[in-house]
Amino acid sequence: MNRAVLSILVSNHFGVLTRVTNLFSQRGFNIDSLAVGETENENYSRITITTSGDAASVNQIKLQLDKLEDVKIVQEKLFIREVMLVKVAPRVNQMEAFEKCVEDFNGRTQIIEDGCCIVELTDTPASVNYFLEELREYHIKEISRTGGAALQLSTETVY
Repeated sequence: MNRAVLSILVSNHFGVLTRVTNLFSQRGFNIDSLAVGETENENYSRITITTSGDAASVNQIKLQLDKLEDVKIVQEKLFIREVMLVKVAPRVNQMEAFEKCVEDFNGRTQIIEDGCCIVELTDTPASVNYFLEELREYHIKEISRTGGAALQLSTETVY
């Protein structure tokens, strides 16, 4: 199974997200992550979906998405970034190593109370996963991830 990230430009109105996600569920595809937001043009939203499947299945999903009336374009070969927030409670004797780890990944730390802090990291999904593994020894209390936000690696725009 290959991981696929699709960036889907859609009309910005009620029910479009439901139609897109229903297409995935009707074909038995799991959505690993989903991020949606309005674009620079208020008439359009961008849906970024991460899923898994063989090349033929992913291609079939793309073809089905292209048939939906509100879908304007489906793109791959993307520049992807994900945001992760992690609540961590490192011990006092771990603070120096913890701070070095966060710095090495260009993360940002916000101390909330009693040695507990929230770390923010924006990076590729693979780097976010690796950073999360590095933080395991520092007593992770809670994790929140956005899923990917993506744009096509090209000077062209979708308009």
